[in-house]
Amino acid sequence: MITHVDNYLFSKKINTIDNEVLVKDCLDIEKKLLTTLPVIDKKFYGTLSTAHHHEYNMLTFPAKEINKLYYKLQNIICPYLENKTYYIKSWLNVFRKGQKIDWHDHWSSKLKVWHGFYCVQVGKSYTEYKIPEVKKIIKIDSEEGLIVFGKSDGDKHRSSPWKETKRHRITIAFDIIPIESIESKLQGNHFIPFKI
Repeated sequence: MITHVDNYLFSKKINTIDNEVLVKDCLDIEKKLLTTLPVIDKKFYGTLSTAHHHEYNMLTFPAKEINKLYYKLQNIICPYLENKTYYIKSWLNVFRKGQKIDWHDHWSSKLKVWHGFYCVQVGKSYTEYKIPEVKKIIKIDSEEGLIVFGKSDGDKHRSSPWKETKRHRITIAFDIIPIESIESKLQGNHFIPFKI
């Protein structure tokens, strides 16, 4: 485990997921999402699958490597969470040449949410964080098999522009939310149990 900012931002490299298989699964899922979700302005989010992050949960697709990732996230992140019930929502980011997501945040500090991403196919890219009370920008170089996670407590983050033409930058992002912070309890396949 690497601590990038004490009690705030962490990463861990894992090697138990077959990323070549997961890349294929991700591209198949993206294709399905593109045929079923309405076209909307994706400028802020960079990609359509990211822009629709609130309408599906990536971790609910029946694929072996996605299932393995779900359990790895639980094993690695749950020890950092408070002793309460959490749910997870997850979405797919597929960036083509020139695409990125700019500075953004996720949830209000008072909601005690965590967020992060798993690097499926990332080449020479990185993610930058602006964290409250930390003067410098934290840069985390991407590498396949890396899980990055931290608190949603006033930080902003962005990805670097994708430069490759033959491959896409693929990550699986997630938010981990205490049950009391979820406004609508009727969003069926959007939230799934993470820590009980």
